[in-house]
Amino acid sequence: MNARTCRLLFLPRISQFFSPKIFKIAYPDARCFTQESHAVNRLSLLILCYCLFYSALRPEQCYAQEPIKLYTIEEFDKHGKSVPLNPSNLELLHYLEKSLNLRFDVHRVPWRRGMDIALKTDSILMGMSPTKARLRKYVLSDAINANGNWLITRCDASFRFNDINDLHVKLIGVMLGTTAGDEFDEQINILFKVENDTGAGVARLRKLLLRRMDALVWYGMTSDPKEVQAQINRNYRSSTGEASAQKDLFCVLPKPISVVTNHFAMRISRENAQLIARINQAMSKGRKSGVIPSLNSSSISASSMHR
Repeated sequence: MNARTCRLLFLPRISQFFSPKIFKIAYPDARCFTQESHAVNRLSLLILCYCLFYSALRPEQCYAQEPIKLYTIEEFDKHGKSVPLNPSNLELLHYLEKSLNLRFDVHRVPWRRGMDIALKTDSILMGMSPTKARLRKYVLSDAINANGNWLITRCDASFRFNDINDLHVKLIGVMLGTTAGDEFDEQINILFKVENDTGAGVARLRKLLLRRMDALVWYGMTSDPKEVQAQINRNYRSSTGEASAQKDLFCVLPKPISVVTNHFAMRISRENAQLIARINQAMSKGRKSGVIPSLNSSSISASSMHR
């Protein structure tokens, strides 16, 4: 990891070629190299010296590329098969791996399971939104992106939504373990009830169409509800083979429940806080140089909450 680790990596290799007398290399009379091992000894010594010298100048270059487990929420295609991370998230991870000399071992799991694992291990979560409860357990990075928590209804059973009180006595579908903001979370089972979904995408829309809930919370990275609505209906028609249908089945209410930012997160410890700080530094540098996208108009602005 650092100069000390480099010494630990290379000294055993060197010592197997040196006799105890020769290992005291500082003494001028230490000259009992054999002809067979002389070249190997010199090479090992050069490697050690190079590592010690270079790590003193650039200590981060001596980090061993041990894989760090990274968990993010699983998503499914129209056939129920798990889908890979979207290109922007993959680009961000590749940039961080290169910048920090790390390697991420990515796992897509139900979000609640990912959070439980991260509390027991020094693994990283990707995509956590901050809440008061979570900030007591996790250290969060700077924002990766932002998304709106939109309410999706059947178009034949839509309702007005201006504030949280409009959800009174309604049943709202949510992804198990996710948040739609502190205000929403604090009113669960008080002002309204929730239906916890373990599936994603089309499976959730089918439940809504079967009238098993009044609305569901949909996480969309856009500030335009019409764009969200068009995409949802297009994906649903494609999954059911009704691509030519014109009428929308699902409507997106104009105002989101909340706008939240998404972050990397780890359980609270000094070492994890240091790693998160390195990630923040790398993301800041990447955004300034344009290597990774900034939090701009492609993310939802706070003003969209008040439309």
